[in-house]
Amino acid sequence: MSIRDQIPSLEALAAIDADIRRAEEQIGKQRGSLEGMRGEAKEHDTRLKADREMLAQMERTRSDLSVETRQMTQQIERSREKLQRSRNEKETNAAQREIEELRKLLRDREDDLEKLTHALEGAKKSIDATETKLLAVMQKMEGSEEGAVRQLGELEAFRAARLKDREEAVKKLPVALYRRYERIRVQRPAAIAATHDGNCLGCHMTLPPMMFRNMVPQSQFDQCPHCKRIIYYTPAPVRAVDADEASPRA
Repeated sequence: MSIRDQIPSLEALAAIDADIRRAEEQIGKQRGSLEGMRGEAKEHDTRLKADREMLAQMERTRSDLSVETRQMTQQIERSREKLQRSRNEKETNAAQREIEELRKLLRDREDDLEKLTHALEGAKKSIDATETKLLAVMQKMEGSEEGAVRQLGELEAFRAARLKDREEAVKKLPVALYRRYERIRVQRPAAIAATHDGNCLGCHMTLPPMMFRNMVPQSQFDQCPHCKRIIYYTPAPVRAVDADEASPRA
């Protein structure tokens, strides 16, 4: 097979690889979008569970504190009764000390209860905000997940079809040329480039004049010294001539 005959097969393989590459990029974006939404929803859900558990614990603590403050209030009333029944200075002083200590403990518990009430309000606001975010993500998923999954299926089917096309295209190339193409493709996904005027159409750099002259007969593939792509000569595309240009001038 001559170089001239191999060029269309090489270009067909490069076009297929470009299609596969674009499909894989789109598949990655679709999967990333879906996984991103699912991950965000999971994150909000996990946070909600943790916040609700914390809220339940704080409510239990507040309930215990409320019970404790009621008990202390009752103890203070009993201590007052004891003060009223005191028969001597010693009993009076003891009852007064007991009342002061109970009042101090009661103030501490009331302060704790007030702080906990504020914390509960903050926790409830946080839960409301997270629920709103989770609902927004779920609504977004409902509106886009079905379409994204469908598009993902179409992209994967297209990719599979082009992979089969690739197997056929590879068979049309000499083994040595294909291996060379694959080695370059590891570094540069677009592994080939044409030239028709001495400039590489891959990197747009000027080729050495001797290299270009040797390529014109289409007797060999070469390698661009700048971008390292497989490079070959093709004639410049013929420019369509307008009717005004084609008509003879007076």
